[in-house]
Amino acid sequence: MIFKSLTIIILFLISTYTFADFDAEVIRVIDGDTIKVKDDNNRKFKIRLLGIDAPELKQIFGKESSRYLNKIINGKLVTIVSKSNNGKPYTLDFYKRILGKIYFDGKDINLLMVRKGFAWHYKKYKKSQSLEDQQSYGIAEKYARVNKFGLWAKDSLVPPWEWRKINKRK
Repeated sequence: MIFKSLTIIILFLISTYTFADFDAEVIRVIDGDTIKVKDDNNRKFKIRLLGIDAPELKQIFGKESSRYLNKIINGKLVTIVSKSNNGKPYTLDFYKRILGKIYFDGKDINLLMVRKGFAWHYKKYKKSQSLEDQQSYGIAEKYARVNKFGLWAKDSLVPPWEWRKINKRK
């Protein structure tokens, strides 16, 4: 009996630090890879789109990336998938944002951002993605590059992770 009670308490404590998939309304697009949502209980969350890195707002093509994401999901009801295919929950990032895949109208919005040339596949953190997502996001980026979609139409691109490093020093 004591073991069973202890197990229930431990499971409860663990569950408070994980997130399940949930539906929420997009109330703000912060930039090309971060949104703010509100769930049915009016709780607000910042979501970092898993597997992608969009140009920063002050960077070339940053505003275009943000505008595109805003156009397709702002004010819409989306599903945030916040656990991987193997059942392990994603964690919060350094800035306390939930890492997740956004679905709207049956489409993986993170993947769409890469395919349309509004974001890079963020390979540094690809281990947080399923193998299937790693492959499809990589293929989507190659497709956008070859077809010169979005940011790939520009010359001398600086990936956002390099741009942040350079501008952090200033």
